Amino acid sequence: MVSRLLELFLKVAIFVATFIGIIILSTYLYLLSELPRVDNVDQSKLQIPLKIYTSDEKLIGEFGEKKRRPLGFEEIPEDLKNAFLAAEDDSFFEHRGVSYPSLIRAFSQYIRVGLDATGGGTITMQVVRNYLLTREKKVRRKIKEIFLAFHLESAFSKEEIFEIYVNTIFLGNRSYGIEAAANTYFGKSVGELTVAESALIASLAQLPSRVNPIRNPDRTKARRNWVLYRMKLLDFISEQDYQTAINSEINLPISINNYDLEASHLAELARFEVINRYGIRAYEEGWSVYTTVDSELQESANEAITKRLFEYDKRHGWREKSNYIDRLGDEFFKSIESEDFNFLLSQDYVIQSDPINYQNISEELLRDIFEENPFIQSHQRAIVIEVWDSGFTAIDEQFNFETIQWDDSYSWAREFIDENRRGKAPKGFMDLLDVGDLVYLSAENDQVKLDQIPQAQSSLISFNPKTGEVLSYVGGSVFNDSQFDRVRQSYPQSGSVFKPFIYASAFSGGYNPSSLINDAPIIFEDENLETFWRPENYSGKFYGLTTLREALVQSINIVSIKLLREIGIKESSETVDNFGFGLERLPQDLSLALGSGNFSPAEVARGFSVFANDGMISDIHYVSQIKDKNGDIIFDHSEIDVVNISSISAFPWLNTVQLDASKPYFLLPPLNKSDPVIDPRVAFMVKDILKEASQRGSNGRLTRYLERKDFAGKTGTTNDAVSTWFSGFNSNIVTTVWVGNDDFESLGDNEFGSTTALPIWVDYMNSAFKKVDVDEFTLPDGISYVRINKKTGELSKSAEDESYFELFLSEDL
Repeated sequence: MVSRLLELFLKVAIFVATFIGIIILSTYLYLLSELPRVDNVDQSKLQIPLKIYTSDEKLIGEFGEKKRRPLGFEEIPEDLKNAFLAAEDDSFFEHRGVSYPSLIRAFSQYIRVGLDATGGGTITMQVVRNYLLTREKKVRRKIKEIFLAFHLESAFSKEEIFEIYVNTIFLGNRSYGIEAAANTYFGKSVGELTVAESALIASLAQLPSRVNPIRNPDRTKARRNWVLYRMKLLDFISEQDYQTAINSEINLPISINNYDLEASHLAELARFEVINRYGIRAYEEGWSVYTTVDSELQESANEAITKRLFEYDKRHGWREKSNYIDRLGDEFFKSIESEDFNFLLSQDYVIQSDPINYQNISEELLRDIFEENPFIQSHQRAIVIEVWDSGFTAIDEQFNFETIQWDDSYSWAREFIDENRRGKAPKGFMDLLDVGDLVYLSAENDQVKLDQIPQAQSSLISFNPKTGEVLSYVGGSVFNDSQFDRVRQSYPQSGSVFKPFIYASAFSGGYNPSSLINDAPIIFEDENLETFWRPENYSGKFYGLTTLREALVQSINIVSIKLLREIGIKESSETVDNFGFGLERLPQDLSLALGSGNFSPAEVARGFSVFANDGMISDIHYVSQIKDKNGDIIFDHSEIDVVNISSISAFPWLNTVQLDASKPYFLLPPLNKSDPVIDPRVAFMVKDILKEASQRGSNGRLTRYLERKDFAGKTGTTNDAVSTWFSGFNSNIVTTVWVGNDDFESLGDNEFGSTTALPIWVDYMNSAFKKVDVDEFTLPDGISYVRINKKTGELSKSAEDESYFELFLSEDL
């Protein structure tokens, strides 16, 4: 009986084995045509990234991959070899490319959680995955990976496979290979690494983008200590070496801390243009691009925009948050409730855990959720895991648990209904939050607070009107959320900020600041639409006879429209075209007087430079110098003859690659004007009026905090406050600020250029004026102040009560 059962068992076993063998062979033959050649596995070559700096050598951008000379197996220190073996595949030199126990564990995890399961990968399989296959988590790809691992083991020696692995593996922060990682994280070559440093580099192999010593030092240290424990367990290091290593701190060089400051929109612009001119080699040969940006002013611009956008956002209430309770699932929250947190690595790390558990699905999912939401340098993303009226607890992106207590500072968080309405004041966090909400946390005076990321956007450009050098540049509030550059790629309606150009055309055509126009109701018939246009002043009032000075200072719509009608749309447009706006883009109707045209903040800023620079218009540039890795100069703006370059460019058949590479890095298509585009005296007239406009009324209540008077400027607010502006200047600096929504939704009925853009400008200029010389507002030749009668606009011979001094061109006296 026993022999029959044994015989039956053997027959069944042979049948099953044969069946499995046939399935494996059939699968292999079926997939054979899809399997890539293993000799396609390539080696890494030396590459040094392109770096973008401010004028004072602060790093603002780095592009390309860090790759160093491939190391031979004998050149790799034993501690580093052992660290990778302990972390990733301690049986690497025994198996034939596949670890069957790890595959069984991965398969069981797949059965439990589905296709997103990962793991079971030997070093050989990781090389296959990284070089020969896609990263999709599918069973078909896993099977291909197994077959190719056998192929690779047949084609290469173990030492060669290990070389390929450590020389090409991505280890975070654009670093590929162990030599690049050693340089990035420790400023060393691999031969200089300590045991602890070797273990840290090996610990990055699994999740380099998410867990690395820059983004998450605590979690990286825990992972490093687990690798060290594995090294001790495998007798790669002694107990004494282990104790010394786990007690060592992670000391990173200062330069590794990402970028020295945020100027990503300008860095991206510089990158794009350099690559466009010089090709991909700029990514690989260690070039350094020096922009004209001043790091202190850039920091001030960033801080001003962040501060004022948050203030604006709080004025409009608390918006509903994205909720991820369904996506995270019951197991995640049960783990929280039972306080075992089994989806996390503890600080000490569970030594008995297999590396596969480090990729637990819950942790992966939580990280994915965080990365789907904008990264804000000053804030932590977090998921609410418990909430009650007087407080809530959340887990942040560093996997720390934070409990926030309610206080009166959250009274701003009334429900957002629309841009003009808010709901009732909240009484506690239960009125604001639900479990599973994605929120942002900020630290104020060492206290963690609940915050909200603004939806409104802003841009700022500041430059020297004499040299055209960009001093600061903010293309949007959060580059990681949107790389759209609102300084030069956005064309919002200009609104009242455009009015000075209309008045400049009037002063160029015989009008003067004392000229009078009747501010009274007017109706225009639109024959095309068969409707009537009845423009109004913002105040809803009419002021009767009004001087052009007062009309521009008060931004009176009716006077501006009547002035344009008197000058003539065509004649005025021809003058305005000199400011660089383009004749074809100027609306050919009376709405032009109210700023109905659409122009980028860069174009508006360039236009205002004419008033700042005595009628001269600046071509704005942002790169001063480019050097190769040896410090040799590739490009130098100061050595360019802009006039000659521009004249040659007029003849396309003379253009060469070398000529194109030597052109200035202009922000806008250059106008190449060597003479004033308007009369310098007219420029001074407008400048003088805008000085008064920026220092009177509601504007003056803000600008008085600057403690300087040598500036001029103009606010702008379009219909329904879709866009708000302030452009201000003196002869040494021009700064234009725009605030609005990317979807062209209103900012709110009570929002204006004076409440949104001007506060940003004032905050920024408070810092900028410390580095900018005083402007004396010196009268140019051929213009003077003359006493006139305020009511009649005529010359006054005595100190009448109704007289004041006004500017006149000499030929008009």
